[in-house]
Amino acid sequence: MLAAGAALAQAPDERLYQAIKENKEPVAAILVLGGKVDVHHRYKARETALHLAAEKDMRALARLLLDAGARVHARTATGETALHHAALNEDPSVAALLLDAGADPRALNDHGESALHWAAYGGNVAVARLLLERGADPDAVNLDGNLALHGAADAGDAATVRLLLPRTRAPGLRNLKGRTPADLARARGHAAVAALLD
Repeated sequence: MLAAGAALAQAPDERLYQAIKENKEPVAAILVLGGKVDVHHRYKARETALHLAAEKDMRALARLLLDAGARVHARTATGETALHHAALNEDPSVAALLLDAGADPRALNDHGESALHWAAYGGNVAVARLLLERGADPDAVNLDGNLALHGAADAGDAATVRLLLPRTRAPGLRNLKGRTPADLARARGHAAVAALLD
């Protein structure tokens, strides 16, 4: 009997998870507005609904979750904030919303990666620009010795390389494998990007 009651209590949270995963933002919004979901509930890998909404680029839902008390500094099992997840999108709207709510643009996950690293890996130059404007550190180095510039170079993203290059103190920094951003660009066949870095 107790187990059945617990399952019922979790049902709204699980419905919210499914709605977000299935890109049903209006359904998710109705669940949040109904007030029966726990906005602090942790899903697999300790993600919150705010992490999921940020990753799916659901700005309206992210705003509702924040208004309902979702913690902008909550971290996943590997240390990512919702801002890391927002950096996976081309559109900077959710990242801006999170930053306005107090997200830390310098927060690092357990691998030493900032949201700027994630934006650079994904070639999301508009998000990278916003993060830099709001205080992200272009000189942050992850546990592999990579700058965000390494990620942009590896991806062959000329726009993000151009953005990061003048803001990075040591653009020729070698990572733990001894490779510079230019080395990574060349290894991937991104000759034009490597030329920017040489």
